[in-house]
Amino acid sequence: MVYPIAARPDQFLEFYLQGRYVVRARELGRPEIVPRSVIVGPSTRRRAELVLRGDLEVFTIQFYPAGFHRLFRLPMRELADQAYDARSVLGPRLAEIEQKLADASSFEERTGFASDFLLTRLEERESADAVAVVANRLLRERGALGVGDAAAEAGLGMRQFERRFGELVGLPPKLYARIVRFNAALESKVIAPRLPWTDIAHEFGYFDQMHMIRDFEDFTGESPSTFMRRFEAMPEAWA
Repeated sequence: MVYPIAARPDQFLEFYLQGRYVVRARELGRPEIVPRSVIVGPSTRRRAELVLRGDLEVFTIQFYPAGFHRLFRLPMRELADQAYDARSVLGPRLAEIEQKLADASSFEERTGFASDFLLTRLEERESADAVAVVANRLLRERGALGVGDAAAEAGLGMRQFERRFGELVGLPPKLYARIVRFNAALESKVIAPRLPWTDIAHEFGYFDQMHMIRDFEDFTGESPSTFMRRFEAMPEAWA
């Protein structure tokens, strides 16, 4: 199966326990096998496709918008539109976690190892960052919160809010909200293929269908209908 990757707000740490994806980056034009573990930042465009073959077993840790920065203190702007070998970023100790996850006999045991690893990075006395709280709300409300309202809720001026948001999340807040909304619209169509595009545009607050089409073209390089045809032959990818 060839799985197209559009722009997405996700930031995650992924471990390949059995088999590995082959990534076809559009810029490089050649396939590459992913490392044993990768860190993936939020993406603003369609950069690559995944080629899925054989038996795959993957364990993914998904982070809230500012969660990765809070744990690892990395400059999140450097993660935007990038994927890195996780060992090169987080250090050699990650090899121990990789092995524990591979040897674990159950999903529950894997989540225990992963939780222990992440909790060692958490500074318990640190209070919640107001910008992180707003970023989480943007995700929860599918991008519907206006950036001006978000800045006011965080108690910051617009420029200060935009700068802080980029530090924590990796993207400007307005672009992040657009990508969140686009992904919500895409998921809605995948779940309910017969739902008209006009209804989806209305549900997610687009001005009209053309407004939504422009976002699809920005984030996938194709029209909504053309991009969705790529999923028609592989419904199991979203099971």
